[in-house]
Amino acid sequence: MSISKTTDLLGQLSQLERSVGEFSFEELSADEAKALKKSFNTFKSSLESKIYSPSQNNTISEKAESVVVDKQEVSQKQFMTHVSHEIRTPLNSIIGYANLLKEEELTSNQHRKVEAIQFASNTLLKLINEVLDYSKISSGNTSFESIDFKLHGLLNDVMFLCETLLVDSQVDLIIDIDENVPKIIKGDPSKLSQVLLNLVGNSIKFVNHGFIKLGVFVKELNENDYVLEFSIIDTGIGISKEKINSIFERYSQAEKDTYIKYGGTGLGLSITKEIIEKQNGEINISSVVGKGTTVSFTLPFSKGDLNSLPIEQEKNLDVEEAKKLLKGAEIMVFEDNLMNQHLILEQLTKWGCNVHTNVTLEKGLTILAAKNIDLILMDLKMPNLNGFEVSKAIRSNENAFIRNTPIVAFSADFTEQDGKDCESIGINDFLLKPYTLNDLMSIILKNKRKNKLTEEFGPILQKQMIEPKETTVVDLNSLLDDCFGELEMLNELIKLFKTNVLEFIGNVTIHIKTDNLVEIAFSAHKLKASFAMLKANGMRNLIVELEANCKANEPSKVKELYELFLNDYPLLENNLNIDLERLNKQ
Repeated sequence: MSISKTTDLLGQLSQLERSVGEFSFEELSADEAKALKKSFNTFKSSLESKIYSPSQNNTISEKAESVVVDKQEVSQKQFMTHVSHEIRTPLNSIIGYANLLKEEELTSNQHRKVEAIQFASNTLLKLINEVLDYSKISSGNTSFESIDFKLHGLLNDVMFLCETLLVDSQVDLIIDIDENVPKIIKGDPSKLSQVLLNLVGNSIKFVNHGFIKLGVFVKELNENDYVLEFSIIDTGIGISKEKINSIFERYSQAEKDTYIKYGGTGLGLSITKEIIEKQNGEINISSVVGKGTTVSFTLPFSKGDLNSLPIEQEKNLDVEEAKKLLKGAEIMVFEDNLMNQHLILEQLTKWGCNVHTNVTLEKGLTILAAKNIDLILMDLKMPNLNGFEVSKAIRSNENAFIRNTPIVAFSADFTEQDGKDCESIGINDFLLKPYTLNDLMSIILKNKRKNKLTEEFGPILQKQMIEPKETTVVDLNSLLDDCFGELEMLNELIKLFKTNVLEFIGNVTIHIKTDNLVEIAFSAHKLKASFAMLKANGMRNLIVELEANCKANEPSKVKELYELFLNDYPLLENNLNIDLERLNKQ
């Protein structure tokens, strides 16, 4: 990375420091100003320590260049770890406190200053993410998905997002999809979105009038495999012949003043090229100064399967309804950073949660034994005992209620190995710092223990059956074989199964009142595998039919099938208990 790019990052830091200073001096109390400045100074020190060399004999410019450019001194892996954790952690505090301040009753002047802090913070986060993204891709640490997805929907979503970036009505966004382009394909939708957003977003920066056109057509077709060609054509300022050959090089930008005017690291196009080529694609660019630029790239995909599409959940979160669901929730937080402890305590308390912070493993286990904790938020990178070790201790506790407490890991960096470790330990989910308040709210609602389900919906399951049906038949013999004949494992699976059924009933009872068939279908999709595990094929078929009618938008049929489920499940569970008791006595 050149000195100019380091200067760009330091300039962003100085701008943010001025905004923080003005805001804290004019608008905050002494304690609030002290807390905000402390978190900022921690962030500033971390960032500067990564830019400047530890050597005391070099000038500042020599230090900046030696650290950023010299890969022999700092490996990519070390760079990723330090930047990700040591910079993102204090940045999480800055963004978090800004989010909290924005919820206060502010004057219009105060509101503008909070938005300035948020803008500068998010700009820094974007710069850091770009560097991390490039480091991962170039070192081979990024992975690519291969899933079925709706191509046309993705393209429309990308163009909709890009429309929000346009500030000039003289520029038209056009999308042209050839009729032969398949609607469902198999590949990596997130990486395709990233490439398109980078390229179309780049065009938006340099087009003052005219149009930007995204075109898609089939370049090659071989049985079930496609090669699609994408083109982004714009009427922008263009790129000179001298610069076009180096435009995809890292830290390269077309003109010297580009980074001053538009910011950025100069890594966007380099990342784009890496993503395309690592998927066996190609990218090309042609341009005429003053007339415009055309970027085209090809990517291979496979034919998609409609039946394999993941169920889409609603993206909008009803914040007020979510706060009602969170009120009274018992949340335990393992976090070593005092600033972040205070931040998350304030965030969760505002939502009516009872929060336990500043806990050690010993203190945490004592609280878990005394209270019905709904969720544990676990920082993975704590000193002494880290989050993995604390989670292992909880998951191995002899008290079943304690060891089954939901755990959500949260950290400023998260590697592929971290994901594997979390899965092996039994950590339920993960939240990356810095996060938004909606991210935090959503992940808690998704994972917290459903303590009230049995109390509220248990009576529904006590209905007496009129007559046995195919939907009440179970067979635990094959499941016992899958458990290697271990009855303890079988009993744990049955407990988990019953919990899943209660969650299903709770979710459907809530969403059936508003005909929210998307959520009902999602709940049914999760549950059908459980009935297959028990060889309860009759009930599984009923759930499959319920899910299908949700997708077909048949609310009356869904309600009818749900009534059948409520009518038949109690006897199925009774048969399940009888079969389980028989096996336990053998």
